[in-house]
Amino acid sequence: MKLRQLRIHNYRSIKDLELEVPDMLVLVGPNNHGKSNILRAIEFGLSTSVKPHPEDFFLCRPQDDRDLWVEMTFDRLTEQEKTTFRKYLRHDDTIRIRKTARLQDDDNVDIQYNGYVQEPDQWWLKSSAFERLSNREQLEQEAQKVAQLRPLLETSGRITRQRVEDFQREYIEQHRHELSFTEVLESAPLLGQRNVGGGVLPEFFLIPAVRDLSEEIKVRTTTVFGRLLQRAVKEMAERDERFVEARMRLQRLLDDLNARPKGSEEPASELARLEETLASELNSWGVGVTIEVTPPELEKVFELGTRLHVDDGLKTPAERKGHGLQRAVMFALVRAWAKSLRPSVESETSAPRLSSDSVFFAIEEPELFLHPHAQRQLMASLADIAAAENHQVLISTHSTHFIDLEHYRRVAIVTKPSPEQGTQVKQCTRELFAGQDADDRKRRFHMAAWVNPDRGELFFARKVVLVEGEAEKAVLPFLASKLGCFDPNVSVIDCGGKYNLPLYIEILNTFAIPYLVIHDKDPLPDPIPDDWREEKRAAKRRTFQMNETIRNLVDASLGEVEMLEPDFETVAGIPKSQAEKEGKALAAVDHFERMNAEVVPERIAEVVRKAYGVRG
Repeated sequence: MKLRQLRIHNYRSIKDLELEVPDMLVLVGPNNHGKSNILRAIEFGLSTSVKPHPEDFFLCRPQDDRDLWVEMTFDRLTEQEKTTFRKYLRHDDTIRIRKTARLQDDDNVDIQYNGYVQEPDQWWLKSSAFERLSNREQLEQEAQKVAQLRPLLETSGRITRQRVEDFQREYIEQHRHELSFTEVLESAPLLGQRNVGGGVLPEFFLIPAVRDLSEEIKVRTTTVFGRLLQRAVKEMAERDERFVEARMRLQRLLDDLNARPKGSEEPASELARLEETLASELNSWGVGVTIEVTPPELEKVFELGTRLHVDDGLKTPAERKGHGLQRAVMFALVRAWAKSLRPSVESETSAPRLSSDSVFFAIEEPELFLHPHAQRQLMASLADIAAAENHQVLISTHSTHFIDLEHYRRVAIVTKPSPEQGTQVKQCTRELFAGQDADDRKRRFHMAAWVNPDRGELFFARKVVLVEGEAEKAVLPFLASKLGCFDPNVSVIDCGGKYNLPLYIEILNTFAIPYLVIHDKDPLPDPIPDDWREEKRAAKRRTFQMNETIRNLVDASLGEVEMLEPDFETVAGIPKSQAEKEGKALAAVDHFERMNAEVVPERIAEVVRKAYGVRG
């Protein structure tokens, strides 16, 4: 199963939040706005050992609202999981589960898991119907009004709750398309057992953004690294034939020790003699004595005796290495565990098991202690993990190396407008590549990633300036510094051409990021040269018509447009021969390098100040 939708209520900085969760979720946003709180809310939802403190309840909530809850919708359940959660399975094969913490008057916190069930609107198919159908006399009366109940009267014997539930389940399965349903949160605990959620829901590993990893990297069941390593070693051992054989040999040895064959000519074992001695000592009590040795769980051997050493010229435990290497070891274990230790193979049976097959990894600031190349490598590995069956990855980051604009659906911008409003998120969950030319637009957009790999920084910007090409991208911040208006929180994004501007505008509109679009007018010459072929004329017309498309797409509450006529190079006064000789970007910077701020062309200076200024 995978987490598909998340709702959080009254958790730390979060008043109410709803979030779509893709296979890989990347949370970005300023510090102290709630990114870590979202990850820890998921940890609370999936881990029975996590219990909130009274201070974890949202401070600005109404006094009578004493509930903190995390509600999770899961999809892509395995057949095993569908069997386990059959009661909660919705028509689209998803399940919806809530974990609630209720603050008591004495500041104690009561915890409970509950599931949503889809109950038919007909009263006689609801779970509460047994109150009206608990004996044959009542059933006969109700069957006169509801003919569908008559099959319950056709067999003799006592009317039991189980009998009514079996009838309801069978009827619903046969007539589902004829019935209407209402989804309600059950009052009873999930699966009828208190706190059972942690045993059947996905396992959750949260790697925190701790600055001192010396404790976190130790091999203990209380640390994330210890849990990861022990589970990895355990699962490897269980698939190792030698481990299986060792378990069988131990079982046979203990069977021999526990055996007491009658009439055997073999000498009694030391264990049997000890039994006889104890029995004789207790003879006056009239009791017998049996000593039986039960086999230990061999997995405990790995839990108690596993230690990871790292040899970088000096072999020592991992906790004695530098923070960068410690974190690299932890991430290497995550990659190795996910790639080779969790084979995505369905069991042939569908009996409920104690735990889900799914594993979720949450990582706070994965860029810590890693240089840029290592960050890119880690991002690629995490993307592979997220794409694997039954795995999911959630990270919070301040690094552009973990942002891929092609995968804009992964990104969630986390903000906190005020303490009273609490943490909020902005996402784009729709397909932006639509329409007749969708494939061509997608191809150009992907190609632009190789020209401008740092375009993901737009998600971190206070304001974004969209430009057509490299010349504008290079010269705008250069001139802003010369004019004294440079702001490092403004990102200039080279969109790789005029035709890519609309898609970037849609992304910025969706995420509500302020922006300015700067583009060339590209007017058609008048008259059009006679030697232009029809294909060239049509292409020039399409380019000119993009001006109206761009203007219509801009959300006036977020963005503005500055159109340069006829184009940037002409307005800036950059000779075309210089651009052809040096390249557009270098020619643009070279053109303005020796120019005093006072003589920068007025139109260019106006655009630069608008790009870096604060909108009124």
